[in-house]
Amino acid sequence: MIKPDQALKIILSQAQVLGVEAVTLNQSLGRVLAEKIYSDLDIPAFNRSAMDGFAVNSKDTSKVFEIIEDIPAGYVPRKKIRFGRCSRIMTGAMLPRGADKVVKVEDTKLAANGLQLTAFEKKTNVSLKGEDVKNGQLILEKGTKIRPQEAAMLATVGKTKIKVYCQPKVVVVSTGSELVEPACKPKLGQIRNSNGHMLMLQLKRLGIKAKYLGIARDNFLATKKLVEKGLKQADILILSGGVSVGDYDFVEAVLRKCGVKILFNKVAIKPGKPTTFGIKKNKVVFGLPGNPVSVLVIFELFVRPFIDALVSQPNKDRFKQYQLLLDFKRKSAMREQYFPVTIEERGVRPIKFHGSAHMQALTQASGIMLVPSGKTSIKKGTQVNVRPI
Repeated sequence: MIKPDQALKIILSQAQVLGVEAVTLNQSLGRVLAEKIYSDLDIPAFNRSAMDGFAVNSKDTSKVFEIIEDIPAGYVPRKKIRFGRCSRIMTGAMLPRGADKVVKVEDTKLAANGLQLTAFEKKTNVSLKGEDVKNGQLILEKGTKIRPQEAAMLATVGKTKIKVYCQPKVVVVSTGSELVEPACKPKLGQIRNSNGHMLMLQLKRLGIKAKYLGIARDNFLATKKLVEKGLKQADILILSGGVSVGDYDFVEAVLRKCGVKILFNKVAIKPGKPTTFGIKKNKVVFGLPGNPVSVLVIFELFVRPFIDALVSQPNKDRFKQYQLLLDFKRKSAMREQYFPVTIEERGVRPIKFHGSAHMQALTQASGIMLVPSGKTSIKKGTQVNVRPI
């Protein structure tokens, strides 16, 4: 049995970037840039109005202004602003020559003899050419994960096709003769398979389109058949269940039979002690415990950092410190342990938790609290490490 930080170190030592591919802008959400992106123009590309109003010269002290032109967005002004003259202008429209200020509509009054100013604030209400981004400026670094806002920036600079790191092919297999798929009504002694579908959605949340191969019954040959199929198709094979030491836990033996080298099979963590990790050439296998809380926790702590490393994302410390709002106690302090908590404005509040099969507790949780080995109690008001989930 190894410590969690040793386990993560072993896992990350096997991570190699899978390559680079080109995708369209509409395919880019959640992908990681494999190139630097530079702007091909100034942003804004011209001096523009920041609001609806009237374009004037800020040095003009005239009492009344003649309106010489209407300037909607997308229109190129034709007339130059001189003293005693102004142009009606819309938000985002190009500022005419001779103007350096936009007076808000609210600060003006239309009179019979022209436009009168009722106030004259110092603010120019103008966005200057290139004040956001200069032509040729680096706007997105290599290694940036694309969110909708990065996609908007890519569109702004005309990058409709971009280079991104290839994503791993991931296959998910659940094990256990007691399992039936969610659409089935369980018979006595059966339970619905929640792990397989939870894993698929955890992967989807990372932008990974995984493949689910179904349930392997507690039979050596049946398990071996699905493992062999998964190894052929995947860069990462994730199994849940069957990694403990019971008579019907075949996963580790099957993996060895399929040529997988086991790098560790127990971690000093709770939940998730019987976690297995192995390699076969350039493929990796995660054998996760069967209880759903263990699956969620181990995925977040070990599988997710490995996937991030494959797409050139550094392993970030996703823990945040919060104040504990209640006294906390646990029975055993032998292992590092994770407990569900709700994250509130003032801190975190532990949730009533029955153990690694108590999935309902996680539906109420917004984070998991780390309790280090050796600690059986934590006083209210103490700063604790919490990973948002």
